Amino acid sequence: MKTQVLERLNDAHGPIEVIEQDGEVALQFGNHTSQSAWRPKQPEQLCFAYYRAMMIPLALHPHPARIGLLGFGGGVLAKFLLEHTESSIHAVDLRPALGPIAARHFGLDLDHPRLDLRFADVSSPDWEPPAPLDVVLIDLFDQDGMIRLPNETVARLAETVAPGGIICLNLWRNHMPAVVEAHRQLSAHFHPDALVAHVPDKLNTVMTYRREAWRPEDLENGLRRLTKESAPLRRAQAQAWQWLQPLRAQRR
Repeated sequence: MKTQVLERLNDAHGPIEVIEQDGEVALQFGNHTSQSAWRPKQPEQLCFAYYRAMMIPLALHPHPARIGLLGFGGGVLAKFLLEHTESSIHAVDLRPALGPIAARHFGLDLDHPRLDLRFADVSSPDWEPPAPLDVVLIDLFDQDGMIRLPNETVARLAETVAPGGIICLNLWRNHMPAVVEAHRQLSAHFHPDALVAHVPDKLNTVMTYRREAWRPEDLENGLRRLTKESAPLRRAQAQAWQWLQPLRAQRR
């Protein structure tokens, strides 16, 4: 089916395109890599498999009241979380043009009372993350690939994570130096044995950290919480749960 361009513009950071193909609306930054996507006729389904993997932390935390999103894209994750959780969503992105695009093409209500959307450079030494956060989801990419955060930004984020909180990030395995660097940075503030979910047939790996070591009972409790979630969230988490790698033996 022919690709239809729904909107094309340039902001201070480069091109932004919204396209539609085979019933899927996608956001791109001037190349063929989709930064966000959804199917308007199937709004309760998360298109990207890695989106589903990033729902795992919501089952691992007993009550994620405040969720931070670093990397807003088309607002697909923000919309899904607002509709299928009771959490407040605190999203940050560099590009203000993405807010109206999320409303026009991805169905996000920018005036939702539980949405706090801000535009800022998270790499800036002046940036202050919203605090405290129970779960932080990091999905930072541009037209060139993964965005590497300064050590100072990671340290500020770590301070933002509430006691018992979780930080999770989406990585591309074809950028191994960036993957190694991200793990080094987070391991300086959280337990180094992250939960790892490899998305099948894709290069995405989703890694989930907290200050304490992960234990088998954490996964058992997470599985029990799945039964209490809304059906769309439960389906996403249940599929992604199968991608989790076995826990490493705890270090002595």
